[in-house]
Amino acid sequence: MSGGQESAVVLPLATHRSRDDVIELLFREHFASMVRLAYCLLGEREAAEDAVQEAFVSLHLNWDKLRDHGAVLAYVRSAVFNQCRSRQRRLIRGRKAIAYLGAPEAVVSSEDTAISLDEVHRLGLAIRGLPARQRGVLVCRFLLGMSEAETAAELSMSVGSVKQHTHRARAALQVVMGEGR
Repeated sequence: MSGGQESAVVLPLATHRSRDDVIELLFREHFASMVRLAYCLLGEREAAEDAVQEAFVSLHLNWDKLRDHGAVLAYVRSAVFNQCRSRQRRLIRGRKAIAYLGAPEAVVSSEDTAISLDEVHRLGLAIRGLPARQRGVLVCRFLLGMSEAETAAELSMSVGSVKQHTHRARAALQVVMGEGR
């Protein structure tokens, strides 16, 4: 289902039900897909769940400020993207602090070695290694099934930029995954 169709599903619900009913229904129907979206951006299930929870809390707190109660799914999706960006910024600042202080050497376990060989895990690492814009475009286009225009609107960029970031991301992934030879 594309992003536009999802919003259309929520529109009639938001106009005829209370805030709590709409948010509860939205949570039940879209929590799992929002966690998948956040996981693709963050790479950690717990952090993804926290980001989605915070997005739903934000929706509840800001309900009266929303201009269009029919666009609550788009609001939550944008809030999830913003939560993920904020978490990534905090993580980068934390890594810089650790690098400055000097981090202890990590011990690689046999489980970590086995997981690193898994193809899905490799792809996830490759996606997380992409620049944020490319990663966001891939998530919107291929995980959420959004069109180029919907992706451009969601990420506040032009359709041409969406095409360019998609092309670069796919080329980088092909090289990393060994298909670009």
